[in-house]
Amino acid sequence: MQCRSVVIRINQLIAGLLALFALNRPAIANVEFDCVVQPSRTLAIGSPVTGILSEVIVERGDRVSRGQVLARLEAELETAIVELNTLRAADDTSIKAQRARLRLAQDRMVRSQKLFERGVTAEEAFDQATAELSVSEAELERLSVQQQLAALELQRAKAALVRRTIKSPIDGIVAARRLSPGEFVTQEAWIVQLADLDPLYVEVFLPTSYYDQLAVGQLAEVALRQPANTRLEAEVIVVDSVFDATSSTFGVRLALPNPEAVLPAGQRCKVSMEIEEVEQETGGLGLD
Repeated sequence: MQCRSVVIRINQLIAGLLALFALNRPAIANVEFDCVVQPSRTLAIGSPVTGILSEVIVERGDRVSRGQVLARLEAELETAIVELNTLRAADDTSIKAQRARLRLAQDRMVRSQKLFERGVTAEEAFDQATAELSVSEAELERLSVQQQLAALELQRAKAALVRRTIKSPIDGIVAARRLSPGEFVTQEAWIVQLADLDPLYVEVFLPTSYYDQLAVGQLAEVALRQPANTRLEAEVIVVDSVFDATSSTFGVRLALPNPEAVLPAGQRCKVSMEIEEVEQETGGLGLD
């Protein structure tokens, strides 16, 4: 009986300790922080070569797809060079003529050899026929190499012509257009600026006291200002490992799917995370 009483008292003591621990442990809650929605990529599209703009096909706000033509530079000279090299690469008349001369030299060589073996002709005539055959073979080889070089020149000319057509490297939105037809394009200047809106990146700064509660793959809810009353789920894809010593914060990036590009970037938002709220003097870095 006494032993049973001791067990009961021990159980009561354990239950009390667990209750005390639960009271002192911070509760899991939806902690809210300010955030900003940004494009996942912003690209300034220029030209790999200099020249005068012939046309800019897109305008600000247009949706573009990967590989779509955005602009073209004047290319009259490059087009003419391609046409010239096309004719050169296709011209095989010299090779055909040399093959005919080679066949003639081979026939002469055969006849000269037979005559020399019968003692009808001198050795000098046989040596001359042999030399003419070697020269004809070497000339045919030289012409074949020239035709191969002409084909390579054609490839280079086509590549130079292609570089004067500017194409989009991504699916996105034209965020800005800087140059117009007739303007000179340098390699430092950009023609249009593209923004990739799928996914959107949600950038948020949290106090360092929350660092051990954040991990890649964690989900959170993002409340957008536009469209109004829009709340969507986003996934943590980056947790910075370098703190900002001045503000005692660290950055977190979340990916917000936007397949139809209906959610605008460049707006402020609120992100709610299910984490333990930590008492502190200041919250996340305010953006308002």
